[in-house]
Amino acid sequence: MIQKREHTEKVSDRHTLLFRRGSRSVINRVSPVQKFNSVDGFFVIAHRGASFDAPENTMPAFKRAHLLKADMIELDVLLTRDSIPVVLHDDTLDRTTNGNGQVSEMFFRELQELDAGQWFSEDFRDTRIPSLQTVLRWAKDKIALNIEIKGKNQGSGQLTGIEEAVLGLVDQYEMREHVVISSFSCGAIKRVKEISPDAATAYLISEYRYGTPRDYERMINCRADGLNLKARQMNKDLMEILKKNETPAWVYTVNREMIMRDAIESGATGIFTDRPDLLRRVVLDEKI
Repeated sequence: MIQKREHTEKVSDRHTLLFRRGSRSVINRVSPVQKFNSVDGFFVIAHRGASFDAPENTMPAFKRAHLLKADMIELDVLLTRDSIPVVLHDDTLDRTTNGNGQVSEMFFRELQELDAGQWFSEDFRDTRIPSLQTVLRWAKDKIALNIEIKGKNQGSGQLTGIEEAVLGLVDQYEMREHVVISSFSCGAIKRVKEISPDAATAYLISEYRYGTPRDYERMINCRADGLNLKARQMNKDLMEILKKNETPAWVYTVNREMIMRDAIESGATGIFTDRPDLLRRVVLDEKI
C-alpha cells in the first residue's frame, strides 16, 4: 500500500518553494541563494561542481559551477580520522588524488598534503581536498548546496558523528535554508531528522534499482523530503505518486541534451549534471 505523505511538521514559508509546471506543484524545503538562473522552481545542479571542466569536488569545480550560473552544487562528504568533514566522493584516495588508502584513516593535515587536481589536468596541479567548512564559507551568499553523506559505515547502524558535524557547520554558516542533505543511507537521513527535524533531506535510489512506487514508500520511511533518481528510473507510476504528493524529483547524473529534455518532460524538478551550462541552455529552450 502506498503511503500518502502527511505533513506532520509545519513547513515555514522560507523553506517552502512551489514549482508550477502545468498542474504540478512541488514542496521544496530549499531555495536558491538569490534566484533561479533558468526557470523558477527548477534546480540546475552542478554534479560535484562543474566536473566536466575541473576536477570533481574541488574549489575550482565549485567556482566554475557558480560562474556558469548553476542554482546548486552537489558535493560528497566523508569524515577524516580526526572527525573533520572533507569533500571527496570515494572512501579511498586512489582515484582522485596522488595518495592512497582510506580517507577515514587519515588526519586532515595529512590530506592537505595531497594533490587533488593533477589527475584531471596539469592546469590543476596543487589543488587541495577542501574541507566542508571551506566550501560553506565560500558558498554563503553565493550558491545552494546538496551535501551527500558518504562513508562505508553509513546504514550499518554505526554512529560516526558525520551528521552532527555536517549540520553543525551548515548552521554555523547560516546556510540551512539553502542546503539539502542527501544519502543512499536511510539511517543517515533518519539521523539528520533526529538531530534537526526541519532539515531538508533527499533519499537517493540506488542506480541498480528499477524505480517503482515502492521507492516513494522508502523515501517516506526514511523521513526524506525528496527523491533523487536516475532518468531511467522515472517510472510512470512513481512519477504520478511524486506529482500527487508534491514531492521533488531530482534526477542524477545527466550530461546528454536529449536525456535532459526527456527528464524534464517526465517531471524532473532538478537535474544533476557535470555540465550546468548545457543544462541551463536546455531548460531555457524548453520554456517550462
